Amino acid sequence: MPTELPTTPLEERIPSFPPGIWDALQRPAAAGPATRTLASFPNGVLDVYESDASDEGTSLNKFDLVCPQDGCGSIILKSGVGKWVERSSVELDPPNQPVHPRLPALPAPPATAHWWLITPSPMAFENIGFTQPVQSANAGAKKLKLLICAECDLGALGWSEEGGTEFWLACSRVNYRA
Repeated sequence: MPTELPTTPLEERIPSFPPGIWDALQRPAAAGPATRTLASFPNGVLDVYESDASDEGTSLNKFDLVCPQDGCGSIILKSGVGKWVERSSVELDPPNQPVHPRLPALPAPPATAHWWLITPSPMAFENIGFTQPVQSANAGAKKLKLLICAECDLGALGWSEEGGTEFWLACSRVNYRA
C-alpha cells in the first residue's frame, strides 16, 4: 500500500520555538564552580586530603580534581577516589621543551613529589586521556603512558606504566573544586 504524503504545508509542520531560544543556545555556558590550584591552599597538600574512615593510615582526595586549563575545568576524578602518596618524582616533560604555564614543574628524580594514586583501572576516572607509550628516562624501565585531560589534551598531568593498574596524578598539576 503506498504511503500518503502529508498535505499540510512544511511551514505548518515545523515546530515553533519560543522567542530568544536561538540566542540562548548561542551563548557560552556559564562558568562552573570555582577551582583552586594546590599552591592556593595555605597548607598545600595537607588541605586537600582527608583520612579514609574505612582504611586507617590512608588519605583520599577531599575535593574533585579538575583540569587546570583555563576554560576547560573538566572533572578528572571525583572526591574520595585517589589515594595520597608521597613517592619519588617522575620526569613527565620532554627535555628541552617548555612546560605549559598551567603545569608547575615537578622536582627532578630522585626527589619526592605528592601524587594521587588511582587503582585498579582507568575506569575509576571521570575523564582522562592517555598518550602513546613513551620511553621512561630510567634505562630498562617499562614504557609510560602520560595522563592528559580528555577534553582539552592538557598534560602531562600524570603517568602510568604501559599495561599497569596504577595511575598517578601529580597533586600540583590538577585543580581542586573546593
